[in-house]
Amino acid sequence: MGLARRRWLAVAGTSVMATLAVACVGASTEPRESALPHSQRGANGAPAERSNASRDGTQAERQSAPLTSTQAERQSAPLTSAVAMVDGVPIGSAAAFRLLLLSVPDEANNAVRQLVLDQLAAAESGAAGVRVPDAVLERELARLLTDQERKIAEASRGSRDLTAHVKATWGITREAYDALARSTLERSLRLERVVLHELCRHPRVQLRLLRVKERALAEEVARKLDQGADFAALARQHSEDGSAREGGVYPPLPSDLPSPLFDHTENLADGERTAVHEVATADGPRWRIVQLLARLPADDRPLAERNAAIEALLDGRALAPPELEAWMRVMEERHQIRFLGVEGELDERR
Repeated sequence: MGLARRRWLAVAGTSVMATLAVACVGASTEPRESALPHSQRGANGAPAERSNASRDGTQAERQSAPLTSTQAERQSAPLTSAVAMVDGVPIGSAAAFRLLLLSVPDEANNAVRQLVLDQLAAAESGAAGVRVPDAVLERELARLLTDQERKIAEASRGSRDLTAHVKATWGITREAYDALARSTLERSLRLERVVLHELCRHPRVQLRLLRVKERALAEEVARKLDQGADFAALARQHSEDGSAREGGVYPPLPSDLPSPLFDHTENLADGERTAVHEVATADGPRWRIVQLLARLPADDRPLAERNAAIEALLDGRALAPPELEAWMRVMEERHQIRFLGVEGELDERR
């Protein structure tokens, strides 16, 4: 698939309920290292299409991916369904989408990508037996609706509640809105679980890194580390990578997927770190230090035990963009994914 993977992250690095005011997943404004192999990166390290590279995880990874009520309700409808009638002549959804694609291309494309992610997650969850626990769905739905009630009340200074807002905004009842919120939220929660279920089937490596613009600063940081300074504190203070807020820590990522993240780490033992080395980024050369935190084997526990472990993990954090990126690389090899252009021709091919 020729689509740059950063676009996937712009969709699923955040909640799919943007128009329903779901909070974003993650808040870092700085790019993370890309998990893509060097063979898929451009000459200057910048992101490119399939033959080059996905961009380092950027704020775009965490921007919202709008999904309107119409899109959510129609995502399983035939492509030939009508959105309006004039004198008995149907106006097809394809024509409506074409207009949206020309006028608001980012929003239209994000909606399509979200539908693709939903379809992939549905197929994978069915095959693997992954589901969202009812208790989790009810808890998160209650949290979502309560948060929306509060935001609407604050924005309207108490003059409007959520029921009145959805009626005025979308012309639907509160019951219909709650059902839409539930189905959309369930898809988002399912995607998180499907991604982590797949990744835990691979041997994984967990790293911590610090990336800076100036070599002199990187060398100074390395000297402080030699003297016993705390890596996490230095990463929070100096690193321009998106992982700085977490002390430079990345989630465990599949080590059987070649990645520039793993460069210079092959012979490291747990806790050891690399020397200062140069890396190419979309913003030019940078200097990096990487610490190996752990090498994890593939998780071969029974499904129930794996699911319990994933629930415990998600109870403490949200899905990270590099995890989605790694999952999409696996999905691109497992599924045939094609996108259609404005006129319906194949716009990008595998």
